[in-house]
Amino acid sequence: MELERLSVALRPRNHWEAIDLGVRLGIHHARPLYAAWFAVTLPVLAVLVLIFSLWKGEISWVSPIMWWLKPAFDRVAVHVVSHSVFGETPSVRATLRALPGLLWHTRLFAGLTWGRFSMSRSLKLPVDVLEGLRGRPARQRKSLLSRRVSSAARWQTLVWLHLEVILWLSLFGLLAMLVPSSMWPEQGSGLWQRLTEAPLWLSLLLYLPLLACSLLLEPLYVAGGFMLYIKRRTDLEAWDVELQLRRLARARTAEQAKALASSFVGVLLCLLLGFSLAGSPPAHASDNATLREQAVERSAQEIQQVMQDPAFGKEEQDRELRWRKAPKQDKKTEASKLPDSLQSLLNSVFEGMKWIGEAFATLGRVGGWVLILVAVALILYLVSRFGWGSGRGSRYVPPAELAGFDIRPQSLPDDIAGAALHLLRTGDTRAALSLLFRGTLSRLAHQEQVPFTRGDTEGDCLERTRKHAPARSAFLARLLGCWQRLAYAHQSIGAHEIEALCQEWWREFGGGTHE
Repeated sequence: MELERLSVALRPRNHWEAIDLGVRLGIHHARPLYAAWFAVTLPVLAVLVLIFSLWKGEISWVSPIMWWLKPAFDRVAVHVVSHSVFGETPSVRATLRALPGLLWHTRLFAGLTWGRFSMSRSLKLPVDVLEGLRGRPARQRKSLLSRRVSSAARWQTLVWLHLEVILWLSLFGLLAMLVPSSMWPEQGSGLWQRLTEAPLWLSLLLYLPLLACSLLLEPLYVAGGFMLYIKRRTDLEAWDVELQLRRLARARTAEQAKALASSFVGVLLCLLLGFSLAGSPPAHASDNATLREQAVERSAQEIQQVMQDPAFGKEEQDRELRWRKAPKQDKKTEASKLPDSLQSLLNSVFEGMKWIGEAFATLGRVGGWVLILVAVALILYLVSRFGWGSGRGSRYVPPAELAGFDIRPQSLPDDIAGAALHLLRTGDTRAALSLLFRGTLSRLAHQEQVPFTRGDTEGDCLERTRKHAPARSAFLARLLGCWQRLAYAHQSIGAHEIEALCQEWWREFGGGTHE
C-alpha cells in the first residue's frame, strides 16, 4: 500500500474525529461520490416505482425495498471513497465497470441477510470490499478491527438513523402543509389509509422525502465508517510511524546521493586541473564516511524529535459533567392555528406512534418474561445435570489404582505387615516394601478417607495425607523415603529397617483383617 499517496494526514485520532474526517472526505469528493451513487441507485428506484405503480398500483413497498438494498449500494460508495483517499478518484464509467465485481465477490448475500441488521456494518464493509476475505479469516479480521471501535460504529449508525428520520419527518410535514386539504381523502381515515387511498402523484410526493433522505445521507454514513476503518488500521499497523520512517529514509538517500555527486565532481575537477589523484580516494572515502555518520546522527535526532511529539502514543479523553438549564415554558400557550386537515393528519401520526410504542412495550414485557423462564429452566437443567457440588453431601469413592499401585482391598492380604515380613524373610525385599506401601495407601484411602485421585503421584499422596490425616503423615514419609531409595535410587535397604516399618505399621493401622 502506497501510504505516501494518502490525501489525509496520518496521526492518532479518537473515534469521533475519524468519523468526522470521513464525513468531510465524503463532502470534499461529493461530485464523483454522488455521481456514481445516483448512477446506480436511481435506475433501481425508477424500475421499482414503475413496477409497483403500474403493475401493483401501490408504491408503499418501494421505500422498504430500497432500504433493504442499502448494503448493495454501499459497496459503490466504498469503492469511490477508497480510491479518492489515495488520490485516484474513479469516474462513473470506471465504477460501473467495477460494479459486477463489487456485487458478486464481496459477500453480498451475507450483507443482505444475516448481516443486514448489523449496527457496525459501515466498519466491516471495507473488509469485504477491499480485502476480499471469506470464511474464518474474514471473521477473525472483522473481530480484530472491531475491538475498541465497535461502540463508535454502532453509535454512528444510531445517529445517522435518527438524523434520517428527523429530516424525513421535517420534509414530510412541510409537503403535507403545502398540499391543499381538498386533495386529501376523507377526514376520518387514519394515516396509513390516507397514504394508500391518496392519488398516485400525491403518494409519490409524500414518499419522496423518505427516499431523498435515505439516498442523500447514506454515502456520508459509509464514508464515516470507512475512515473509522482507516483509523483502526493505522492504530494496528502503525501507518503514521511507517510513513515518517519512509520520509527519513528518502531524506537520507538524497543526502548520500548529494555527497556522492560532490565527490564525483571533485574527482573530475582534479583530473581536469592535472593534479595527482594518488591520495584523493582515501580523502573522498573519509569524507563519505563522515557524511554517512552525520546523516545517521541527524536521522536519530529526527526520530527522537518525532517520537517526542505528544500526538504519538498518547490518547486522552476528557469528560466533564455540566448542568443543563431546562428551557422556560410559558404558562400561557397560544392556541393552535393549524388547518383541520393537517391537525387530523398529525393526530393520526401521533396515534400511530403511540400504537408502535405500546406494541414495543408489550413485546419487551413478553420477551423479558420469556428470558426469565429460559434462565430458570437453564439453571434447573444445570442443577439436575451437575448437582449442587461434588464436595459436601457426596460420598467419596477411592480410586482402584494410585501412583501405579493397585490399592483395592480385595487385592491385598488380611495381614499386610505379616505378609511383608514373610516376603522379607524369603529375600524379596522389593516386594515386601511394595506391599507395605500399597497397604498403607489403601488404608489411608478407605479408612482415613484421604481424597486421593487417580492421577496423584507419590508426592501428591504425601501432601494430601499431611492435609487430611496428619497423624499418619510421618509414617508415610519414612515409608515413601525407603521406597524411593530402593525403587529409584537402587539403594539397598536393610532388613532391620523394613522390620521396624512393619512393627510401626501394626501400631498405626492394627493387624488382622482389613477393615
